[in-house]
Amino acid sequence: MRLALTISLLSLCAFAGKSQADALDLPSSAEPRTTPAAGDSLMLGAGVAYMPEYAGADKSRVRALPFIERTYDSGVFLSTLRGVGYQTTIEGFNLSGALTYGGGRKDHKTTFSGSDALRGMGDIEGSAQAVLGVSYTLGTVGLSLGTTQNLAHREYGATYTLGASMPLYTSATDQIGLSASATYGDDKHMQTYYGVTAAQSAGSGYRIYSAKGGFENAGVSVSWHHVIDKNWSIRSAAGYTRLLTNAGDSPLTQRQNTPTLMTGFIYKF
Repeated sequence: MRLALTISLLSLCAFAGKSQADALDLPSSAEPRTTPAAGDSLMLGAGVAYMPEYAGADKSRVRALPFIERTYDSGVFLSTLRGVGYQTTIEGFNLSGALTYGGGRKDHKTTFSGSDALRGMGDIEGSAQAVLGVSYTLGTVGLSLGTTQNLAHREYGATYTLGASMPLYTSATDQIGLSASATYGDDKHMQTYYGVTAAQSAGSGYRIYSAKGGFENAGVSVSWHHVIDKNWSIRSAAGYTRLLTNAGDSPLTQRQNTPTLMTGFIYKF
């Protein structure tokens, strides 16, 4: 919740395996970036994010966000976060497609993911994903539509994200922007992340719950990009996300409203 980087805060957040971050302008596997590549370049980055342990978790944690991204004049990109893909512009529409990997969700807390609040729910395995996006700019407002489709585990379903972004302040060294997004999950996706089967109920103690398709979340974020010199820059963001409909009513959801903070250093060759 894009497309990718301006609403990416709501996807790197992707709630640790799904949900929402572009505020850092760090590529996110959860949200496709549709802005065409600005020439041939190599970017290295390292940052930290404060986000929930999973979508709906009461507890949050600090995560490291290292990444490497190579873009080419042709539009091809190779990224540790966005995967392998291609982006281009056709008659004002920015198009993007990538093959990436979704990390899944653990039913216990580990160094990098999971939560002890999910014990007995079973793991959601990682999956190859296709991430597609299209965006268009009207004046100063950017509009976007993206989808994430699970390939290896079709039973995990798919999500569709609508996004909008606009600049609030621009100078020679600083850019501040506002972004908003809303994500829709189909029946399979909602049941995978928010539903509780009879077997899961017996193992976890949560009541049985059938989650139907609907809007999963909506959120807003404010991003700040500060240019230090021709190579170095800092990207930061603060966001707020609310789980909606079946996601918000799920017994796994301990907190519907979630703040997220992110910051990182970028070096561009």
